[in-house]
Amino acid sequence: MPLSRRELIALGVTGVLGAAAKARSLDAFSWPAPRSAPDATPDFDPDVEIVLTAAPAAVPLRPGRATAVWQFTGRLLKGPASALTAHVDSFLGPTLRFTRGQKVRVRFRNALDEPSIVHWHGLDVPEVADGHPHKAIAAGAEYLYEFTVENRAGTYWYHPHPHERTGPQVNMGLAGLLIVSDPDEQALALPSGDDELLCVLQDRAFDDANQFRYAANMMEREMGFTGDVMLVNGRPDAQWSLATRAYRVRVLNGSNARIYKLAWSDGTPMTLLGTDGGLLERPMEQRAVTLAPGQRIELWLDLTTRTVGSTLALRSEAFPIGDAGLDMGGMGMGGMGGMRSRDGAVPLGAPLTLLRITVARRETSTARLPARLATYDRAWQPVAGAPVRNVPLTFRRMVWFMGGRAFDMHEVAEDETVQADSTHIWEFTNAGGPMGMQMAHPIHMHGRQFRVLSRTGAAATNALREGLVDAGWMDTVLVLPGETVRIQVRFTAHVGTYLYHCHILEHEDMGMMRNFRVV
Repeated sequence: MPLSRRELIALGVTGVLGAAAKARSLDAFSWPAPRSAPDATPDFDPDVEIVLTAAPAAVPLRPGRATAVWQFTGRLLKGPASALTAHVDSFLGPTLRFTRGQKVRVRFRNALDEPSIVHWHGLDVPEVADGHPHKAIAAGAEYLYEFTVENRAGTYWYHPHPHERTGPQVNMGLAGLLIVSDPDEQALALPSGDDELLCVLQDRAFDDANQFRYAANMMEREMGFTGDVMLVNGRPDAQWSLATRAYRVRVLNGSNARIYKLAWSDGTPMTLLGTDGGLLERPMEQRAVTLAPGQRIELWLDLTTRTVGSTLALRSEAFPIGDAGLDMGGMGMGGMGGMRSRDGAVPLGAPLTLLRITVARRETSTARLPARLATYDRAWQPVAGAPVRNVPLTFRRMVWFMGGRAFDMHEVAEDETVQADSTHIWEFTNAGGPMGMQMAHPIHMHGRQFRVLSRTGAAATNALREGLVDAGWMDTVLVLPGETVRIQVRFTAHVGTYLYHCHILEHEDMGMMRNFRVV
């Protein structure tokens, strides 16, 4: 139900009070003291060793003045040259490529003027290497990661994870792709090299001097910050010149809060190869794909029968704001395209052209879409008698909660403690809050992949339902307004404290995040 004018006024007043309280909490937050890099483990002989630095930079993204960014840069100390590839004229961090079973050492150096830490999104790593915010290092400090790559082949990514500063740091540019391969995937002979295309979707807001803008008020934080300019691989106005070949396209939604409903402009079905946790058992086709912040998909793009000179675009289709979040209604702020929080903003649900493709040349391609892609192991099978836990996603007192609790750096409740390598069923129920305060929440779990068992409760008319992909291994699942999503997760064998949280980064920073402990 749309909010009344009186309710909107009340929300605004409460928002001011909430903003003041949040400002006090930020002032009171005790940033960690500088840490020295841990000593390298004597018997850990890495196959790949990298120095990864987070530092300010300036990148010419649009005509005129260069844009000040924060950027990951890398230097390969040991390993194959393919392990690290930098992006030219982009703020994206280098693409890292590992093989399952490799031992990896990363020396992270923080050259920012505030604390940071790196999270390897989707990787199953020991607690000390996961990038929990309590591991954040101060400006000028260094942190040493050592881990063995245990994940199956897939598209993963890395980004900062300091408490209350993840959203701003990612918005400034700190993110990069991490791709894992393994022998099973290599045997499929999927398109590779120049025929493997990377597509990182982000949105940014620019001021008149070409500098990034960020959430200016509490409303933009509560809704999640969305930008005005769509970027692919850190560049606006993305255009690809391709040939009459088959391509493998790896897509990451690296936006802070924007949900995309992806589709090809000419109605060609999207052929899916994989999701967050790697390849599907078999290729599948959907007309559109709903991709929430933090999620990844892999696509098969077949241009072999296209004519030279033809064009194709990757678009995000329009959907009503009420399908993804709060339908404010009235006062000119509701309906298709949703609520505008600042002049010129491109609202959530607006139709977008993300990428333009031109078929520029004729070439012969021998690549063929395999009928079968992967075989799932025992962890995919239903487990009788698995413990069940319900986690309500709620909003009250201007705060988003998980299971009735907000984030505490070191707190772990009894129902958030699990046995290593055990299988559980968790239900995320999107209950919202007073005055119709509803938002879709992409819930991310650190440490392991999970499978989606069921969805119940969302409106049958919700336009985002059409594009949901629940067929493969996931580490981030979108829970629509009013919906309960049930997942089966086999927890990591590594003991320690990990996180689960909303991957709308502003929600995470506001406390929609909790620890779970593996014992």
